Amino acid sequence: MKLSLCIPTMDRWDFLKVSLPKYLENPYIDEIVICDENGKDADIISSIFSNNTKIKIFKNDRVLGAFFNKRRAVSLANNEFVCLMDSDNFAPVSYFEAWEKYLGGAEPNINTIYSPSKTIKQVNHPGFNFTELCGLVINQANFKDIWKKYKSSECFYNTGNYIISKTLMSKSEPYHLEMAIKSKSLDVLYQNYLLLTVGDCNFISIPNMEYDHIVHNGSYYIQTSHMVNIPLYYSLFE
Repeated sequence: MKLSLCIPTMDRWDFLKVSLPKYLENPYIDEIVICDENGKDADIISSIFSNNTKIKIFKNDRVLGAFFNKRRAVSLANNEFVCLMDSDNFAPVSYFEAWEKYLGGAEPNINTIYSPSKTIKQVNHPGFNFTELCGLVINQANFKDIWKKYKSSECFYNTGNYIISKTLMSKSEPYHLEMAIKSKSLDVLYQNYLLLTVGDCNFISIPNMEYDHIVHNGSYYIQTSHMVNIPLYYSLFE
């Protein structure tokens, strides 16, 4: 099946110059949608990959913030299913192979989020491990119980970098504007809350679906976490 890779970005060329050539060789990726907040990455990518029709580049008129930029990237994809991946992270072919193996030849479900079970160990970080959640179907009825019972769920709910359908993302459209704007480092947490409640989705952790989650001082999470009312967003899951 055709899969779109959606990458929201801002000032991440140092990461994209490494990942984009690999993504272009990935047989699972039909198109790469790049949604740039300030146009700097877009200009470089346009000049280097000017003849590559697989890459679709969009510049925002203004900085939208992670919550809205991710939504825009997904909305601009031509395919129903997308891999929504942060620009400073990287999903290898094995990530998509694990997803395909999980599906076992069946079509993916538009109301399901297919999420990684681990992140790959890095030089400066041991990685995140959500394998205790594998085999569970997280939904509107039990997501708060999962939050209480499983230690890894707090990080899992805010990690993202998963495969999702455009239909499901659009179903979670009714959001509280101020909550969305102020979510910043917890943008994924708030988005997943909407997907679970408004979207009424099934949220699953896929065995062996792993990617490179790069931890660095310039990350969006580190740069904005001090600006967020964390207890307010956590209360949505408690």
